[in-house]
Amino acid sequence: MTSEALPIQRPVDPASPGTSDVPSGPSPRHSRVAVVGAGFTGLAVGLALLRRGVHDFVLLERADDVGGVWRDNTYPGVGVDTPSPLYQLRAMTNPDWSDLYAPGHEVQDYARRLARSTGLLDHVRFDADVLSARWDAADARWRIATPSGVFTADVLVSAAGLVADPKLPDVEGLADFPGPVFHSARWDHDTDLSGSRVAVVGTGATAIQLVPELQPRVTELHVLQRTPAWILPKPERPVGERTRRALAANPLLCRMQFDVIYVGAELLAATRRSRLLREALTRVGRRHLAAQTPDPQLRARLTPDFDYACKRPLVSNDYLPAMSAPNTTLHTGGLARVEGRTVVSGDGSRAEVDAIVLTTGFEVGATAPIARRIHDAHGRSLHDHWGAYPRAYLGMSYPGFPNLFLMQGPNATSGASSTLLFSEAQARYVADAVCRMAAEGIRALDVKPAVEERWTRRIRRRSARTVYETGGCASYYQNAEGVNVVMWPANTAEYQLRTRRFRLSPFDVERGRTGAGRPLHPLRPVRLAATA
Repeated sequence: MTSEALPIQRPVDPASPGTSDVPSGPSPRHSRVAVVGAGFTGLAVGLALLRRGVHDFVLLERADDVGGVWRDNTYPGVGVDTPSPLYQLRAMTNPDWSDLYAPGHEVQDYARRLARSTGLLDHVRFDADVLSARWDAADARWRIATPSGVFTADVLVSAAGLVADPKLPDVEGLADFPGPVFHSARWDHDTDLSGSRVAVVGTGATAIQLVPELQPRVTELHVLQRTPAWILPKPERPVGERTRRALAANPLLCRMQFDVIYVGAELLAATRRSRLLREALTRVGRRHLAAQTPDPQLRARLTPDFDYACKRPLVSNDYLPAMSAPNTTLHTGGLARVEGRTVVSGDGSRAEVDAIVLTTGFEVGATAPIARRIHDAHGRSLHDHWGAYPRAYLGMSYPGFPNLFLMQGPNATSGASSTLLFSEAQARYVADAVCRMAAEGIRALDVKPAVEERWTRRIRRRSARTVYETGGCASYYQNAEGVNVVMWPANTAEYQLRTRRFRLSPFDVERGRTGAGRPLHPLRPVRLAATA
């Protein structure tokens, strides 16, 4: 990929003012439920619907394959940084991980098997990027515009993904760089970086996997760090064929494995509130850094000046040795500008390079494209309502957007345990809501403004006492004012308890027939196998 192919300037959003109305045309295809995205979260919603007997749904996927982030991220070294037994859907477990931290291609293969084996693939509409969705109050349905045509649905579920859309830095001269430039989530496999001088911009969760893979292959590796991260040893454990056969034959063993790892992950996640635990893990991080970085000056530059867990903690056994390699140079202060083939960092250091790889994160919360594409009955988007403060009841429902559920929405995901625990909890909640609507002839559900406001105040109070806001760092968890608008501020079990069933009382309810004039009949549940 050349610099001409890189969309450094953000493209015009199809849902910008003046284009929010869904275009007219042939009669749209109608479903009871439309789900945006066929990544793991979208598949979780589909599975939950099937388990409750709901077959009238569609998964609108912008690409040509399922898997979401695991389809998009194919950079060298990609893999889970959560233990693999946690990173799966409990409704359809995978006993065949090759390692405690599985490589990315195994996760993507699991997503494909899951979609095929459950019949979810029949519900996916590929090349169906949601350009705009608008609530039609008269017909009590969502009208959804995609390149594949117009769809309508009684219920809209946004499973667009927390890390779906790359964030591109607005840096002087980057668009004019004469060599290859690409984001790690859009890896250019046609470009061979072997023997090249390469700049990696960013030192987060992607860079920590990518840098050790690139360092032995390139002539010079220049890592442009804005802030360092706390890094712990990675407990890599290959899983033998015998163990995998035992897990496949015994679902109870899978359950026990999950429970043990889940408890450990939740204990680590308690660092959000426990200073004592943060200090203990900080000592582990310092010892790991000292053991793997003999140069005291480099070690000082790789040492964070904020609390452990304020930013996303990382695990790696090979990143720090790669940073100490003779062909690696650390530049601090981030990428300040680009002058021809020269990258200039914030500390004033310069390096001439042949290629630039951006590991600069993703658009999240109010800046995510999907927040600009979902509109209320008056044409105002979620972004218009939120401004700098994304918020929603249970992270899923926002007033004025009836029959809309946001998956992994504001303050409804985890940075320590598995995000899929939240996805499955939310998916069960949504399926319960759909079935409740069917059983009671409910046409529209709209969360009460007072309920959302009380919920948001509670979340703000609890977040203010977490390391996410008190730890002395800036992270993607926060908005521009330092408020945590991404992470759930308590333990995962509490969120699962709060979403164990759908309740009508927080919502204004409109009963009657759907816009198509058909009654909503109760649905019969179905059973699915426990393993994929």
